[in-house]
Amino acid sequence: MPKVKTKFGQENKLIHPNSRKADQISREWHRDVRVKHNKKAMAQKMTALGEKIAWFRDQLDPDVTVYTIEQTADLVERYLGRFDEELEQIRLKNQIGQRSSRQHASREDAIELSQKLEKDEYEGCGLEIPDLSNPKNLEYLRSWTGVLRFIPNITLKRFRKPQDKGVNATSDTPSTAEEEVERSDDKTMEVA
Repeated sequence: MPKVKTKFGQENKLIHPNSRKADQISREWHRDVRVKHNKKAMAQKMTALGEKIAWFRDQLDPDVTVYTIEQTADLVERYLGRFDEELEQIRLKNQIGQRSSRQHASREDAIELSQKLEKDEYEGCGLEIPDLSNPKNLEYLRSWTGVLRFIPNITLKRFRKPQDKGVNATSDTPSTAEEEVERSDDKTMEVA
């Protein structure tokens, strides 16, 4: 889109509100506002994702080359409980005072909301975390300095809460390979 150019000496000339030039200036101004808003929203998303990745990077065990599902689940559980100590301190402060109102209410509400959303995401579709099962990604994550523009180089995966095999006994899904073979034989016999 071409920029609005004015002739030399006519910078302060009035423009008719219904003119094409006025429409062009209006479109350009609205576009600038939209671009600034999108940049701000994207920066906030990248900052939040960067903080999450930095937390996982700081919690990594230097001796482990590849994380198992159990180790990853333990790490995610620690991530979900990272604010428990702060919440406990806020609750203690509220119990001590003689005030009827809560101190640090907004911080407490924000923490509880984020914990609830992250827990629901973890138990539902999965929490997006760095891929700890890939050795190359794990090595890059350990060497990452925290610069936000290098976040796309880190592979992310959605990790769901592992289901216990013994709890879901009535499920139609086989728990071992032998049961799967037996079920497939039964189905082929029924079809024939």
